[in-house]
Amino acid sequence: MGKKVSIIIPTKDKNSRLYLTLKCLEPQADQDTEVLVVFDGCTKETIDEFNTFTFNMDLKPIISMKNVGRAAARNLGIEQATGDVIIFLDDDRLTKGDFIKRHLSRHNGEPCVVLGERMDAKVTEFELLDLMKENKLETVLSFVADHSKKEFYYNIKKVFVRKPRAKYRFMAFITGNVSIDRSLISEIHGFDEGFKGWGYEDTDIGYRLAQLGTPYYQDNSIICYHLLHAHVKAQKAKEELKNLKYLKHKFPDDKVLGSAIRFYTLKARLEL
Repeated sequence: MGKKVSIIIPTKDKNSRLYLTLKCLEPQADQDTEVLVVFDGCTKETIDEFNTFTFNMDLKPIISMKNVGRAAARNLGIEQATGDVIIFLDDDRLTKGDFIKRHLSRHNGEPCVVLGERMDAKVTEFELLDLMKENKLETVLSFVADHSKKEFYYNIKKVFVRKPRAKYRFMAFITGNVSIDRSLISEIHGFDEGFKGWGYEDTDIGYRLAQLGTPYYQDNSIICYHLLHAHVKAQKAKEELKNLKYLKHKFPDDKVLGSAIRFYTLKARLEL
């Protein structure tokens, strides 16, 4: 018997993107796959609309009436997950038909972290929903691939994970496309819910995993396509700096993490 996988997807009132994300997973999911969608303080209209969708896979909605944030939402998913391997995926990521298989193939030895590739799609979900009405999923994904490019900052992060136990490998940890052996998640007790708003709950858990000696592997063949969306830059930067202060407070004397925090702080201020 193969390993069972749990895919955890937090979402906040983005049904059109979520629908596309789940439709991409549907043909890949077998009897050893469960998909947990955590509705993080979504409106009643969002939940009602989602309940009209049908998917042929083991799909488990988890509803938090209160908006608890990304760290806490993922922990809600972890609590109910039963898989040996957990994949964290965002609700605006389209995946190819071998996405799950490729993640699982890297978890046959020592417990590890596997980081996939991110491509930014220069198309809207509404274009894709229209295209899907008259075309097969493979055609839609081919269209997305033709209208995507590598995200600049995401590719810079790959420098930090050239070796499985590189000192700064935690800086490459991003939750939009990553898989982890469940035993590791249990050992570090999940995400720190002290991180509020945007940013660095993933850096924190990535750092704590690295402290365990966990090897990291970058696999560029595990591709997801990110449907771009707008941010309020000033608000994002404010939340980012607040979370960086919280991260520094957690590990005040760590020189390696301190160097990373100084880099992130400069990046946040430059984006203002």
